[in-house]
Amino acid sequence: MLIATFSVFALDANADWNPQAYNAIKWTAPNQGRNTIAYTTSVGITRVPIAYHGGVDTNASGEITEQNISHFKQWVLERLPSGYCGPVVLDYEQPWWQTLGSKTITHEALQEIISVYGESMQIAKNTLPDAQWGFWGLPLLRNTGEKWKAQGVSLDPLLKQCNGLYPDIYDSNRGKDTSARAQRHIESVLKSAAGQIPVYVFVSPRFTGEGKDHSYFIPDDVFLRHVNGAMKAAWTDATGQVHKIQGIILWDTYGYTPEAGWDELDTKHAYYFQLMQALVEAWAKSMVGVSVETNVVHLPSCKYALPEPKNSETAIDDTPLQHSSQNNFQNRERSNLESERIPTGRIPSGRE
Repeated sequence: MLIATFSVFALDANADWNPQAYNAIKWTAPNQGRNTIAYTTSVGITRVPIAYHGGVDTNASGEITEQNISHFKQWVLERLPSGYCGPVVLDYEQPWWQTLGSKTITHEALQEIISVYGESMQIAKNTLPDAQWGFWGLPLLRNTGEKWKAQGVSLDPLLKQCNGLYPDIYDSNRGKDTSARAQRHIESVLKSAAGQIPVYVFVSPRFTGEGKDHSYFIPDDVFLRHVNGAMKAAWTDATGQVHKIQGIILWDTYGYTPEAGWDELDTKHAYYFQLMQALVEAWAKSMVGVSVETNVVHLPSCKYALPEPKNSETAIDDTPLQHSSQNNFQNRERSNLESERIPTGRIPSGRE
């Protein structure tokens, strides 16, 4: 059985390391993901909250208004405990994604992007200082390529403002083994983090290079080789300290699958989590004896993980938050189970 034998991929590891698997499946209707929730809860896989629709820029207009800030702070108050210090992702794609993903970019255009993203990051950190705030997908694969960097541009000034980095290694190449490229990308991200910022890597169970067709799921062995590329990635600083990623985050959305296929999708998600869990456990077992740093700061009183809600309905929020501040504080523990809001209608372009 593949899950039982995958440890051979990690036998060449040589450091003390305990990577984690995380859940960021995007629910779109009540009662989705029951099998997935049951499995991830049973093995201790926790949930990563994602602020969709632009994060702080809640209408993804490219300009952060006082109304945006108010709505964002309300989202944080409802969804995260005051002592939360775990990962939180800002999904800020429009209207900047096409420019960031282009083969060339001017210094002026990049500075404009860094400015507005930096403003978002400062607001997020002021709202919940100890959380590991970062942007989904940044830096992009293109941003760490030699041709892009040869222009004399870099996202490092923005990345250094983040408390967490969340690059993706989505597989867009059916029939090709891109695990080595995934490893190189994450090694570049670790280098940019410079031993100061934890790195979490987003993966998807689907091939993403099929235009609007999201029906192609990645075969088990291909998925594991690809994810293992990110697990193998390492950067060594000037003192000889090895730095590696904190963990792998599985993202997918029910919005890609017709309702008739939701039960099957739930089963698929649970199985991919089993594969991921087997992989991280294999790495952890083999990485004993030498120090590895993931740059996660553990504060004495912080709440690090968000549990899985008992039912996916509690994670759905398509409407503006309208609770009073008093009720928000009284219901914090209940709200901790609500770890992401699900936008209605469009799916962020970076997920296409």
